[in-house]
Amino acid sequence: MEIYEAYWTNPSVLAAILLPILSIVVLFGIFRKSSNPRTRSRSLSLMMLFSIFLWLLIGLSFVVCFALYETYELQPEVAIRTALGITLLLAIFGGLPLSLLLHRYSPRILLRNAKDLSEPRAQTATAFRTICRKVGVPDAELKISRVKLPISFVAEMGKPVVVISERLLSLLERDEIEAVLAHELAHVKNSDTALKAMVTAYRTALPQDPIIHLVEAAFHREREMVADETAVKATGKPLSLASALLKIDRASPRNKFRSNGAFSILGAGTSLMNRHPLIADRIAQLVRLAKMTRQ
Repeated sequence: MEIYEAYWTNPSVLAAILLPILSIVVLFGIFRKSSNPRTRSRSLSLMMLFSIFLWLLIGLSFVVCFALYETYELQPEVAIRTALGITLLLAIFGGLPLSLLLHRYSPRILLRNAKDLSEPRAQTATAFRTICRKVGVPDAELKISRVKLPISFVAEMGKPVVVISERLLSLLERDEIEAVLAHELAHVKNSDTALKAMVTAYRTALPQDPIIHLVEAAFHREREMVADETAVKATGKPLSLASALLKIDRASPRNKFRSNGAFSILGAGTSLMNRHPLIADRIAQLVRLAKMTRQ
């Protein structure tokens, strides 16, 4: 229709589309040049948001223009301005309800899949409370899972709930267990649980967008690196976390990593779609942090 030709050739519309594209390019440059995990994760999250805005802007433009077709026949300029204004508002605020819904219900789904949860033993509970104070998450709870894999994860149900499997407890030494618990609590400290839920929500809403898939996976990888760093600052034992990761890596088959990715502190694979950093990269960061603590 004629309204679409006028709309897509309007300078204001073209500017609205070019802005998120240019922003993604600039943020990608920041991501590539920075070696700081926090800076990289922030740039990735902004890339995701601009990509979402772009796709919503394009998709909603067709719908709004169609709805204003009769107005365009009478007042072309008014129709184009109105269509752009409505589309911008919907694109900015359209993803909020989905993010809120997933933020509310994704922890319930996660905990429901972790079967047979029980209370920890007194010694483990005491160590956990100590780690909670060190990390700065005093209200967290600890649950033990009977899953036969060495897994750990955190979900927020009003208060943070850290889940660790009996297999993982039997596999690791005390310092290594504390390091893993600190890593999971670090996700809470860094607001990763809410951010990860939001990223996953947008990926679910826009499955056709390759940028979203790449950014989501990279975002998860960056937050794992940041959580390692935060855990080390709390415990002062980077090599304990490194040895724990190595033990978990040796004890977990690759296919189990892939099928239980949401529940594992580690992951398998080397593709751009993998949500976990390479274990070699994590160990290298932990070794660097160990050298820094000695100086």
